[in-house]
Formats: sequence, C-alpha cells, structure tokens
Amino acid sequence: MSLVIGPLVLGIAAAALPYLIEHPDLVEGSLLAPFLLMLMAGVQFAFFPDAASGRKAEMIAGIWVGMLVAFLPQIAFFVWFVPVILIWLAQSRTIWDRNYPPFRVGMWIGFGLVSGLYIGGILAHNLL
Repeated sequence: MSLVIGPLVLGIAAAALPYLIEHPDLVEGSLLAPFLLMLMAGVQFAFFPDAASGRKAEMIAGIWVGMLVAFLPQIAFFVWFVPVILIWLAQSRTIWDRNYPPFRVGMWIGFGLVSGLYIGGILAHNLL
C-alpha cells in the first residue's frame, strides 16, 4: 500500500514547497523545481519492501521514464495532467493483480509521483 500512497503524498508535498519555503529556485506557480526534487527523491520507492525485486536499476529507470513521460508533454498539451491522473488511477486498481516487470512498476510509480505533483500544484495554488 505504501507504493500507492507514498508517491502521491511526495508529489503533493513537493508541489506545495514553493508556497511554503522562500528560496530563489522555488518559484510559485512553477512545477519545474519540485519535479527535479522528485526525480532525486523518487528513487527511494525502488527500495521499499513492497517493491520486492532484485532488479532495482530497472525499477529506477522505469520511475524516471514514467516521470518524464508524465511531465514533459505538459509543455505542449495544457490538459496533459488529466490523462496522466486517469492512467495512474486505473493502473493503481489493477497493478497488484498481475506480475509486472520492475520497469513497468517503476513507470507506475513515476506516474504516481507526477500525478501527486499535478494535484498538489492545483491544491497549493488554490489553498496556500
């Protein structure tokens, strides 16, 4: 269960950082600095007990590829966050029923991180 909630919570917390901390790199309304922080911090999910796999490098690569696929198209397509969140929710329901390879689980974690970033950015902008 920690692989479902953990990336979402980390993404929401990272998106709120620019509104809570005064730092020149953390600009309110921009998700770039929180995204870069999550690229580094997202690696921790490959070492959670729920992610029982001997191929950690493959899972880390999946996390980074998933994050890039979920984040970079936002530059060109404004509503890209909607399919990212919907895909992550759909996969969250079925990921435990199947035996996916570590790269695919890593992509799901990456989508969860960026979904949390999008949700947290919307919440932080409106509430903080």
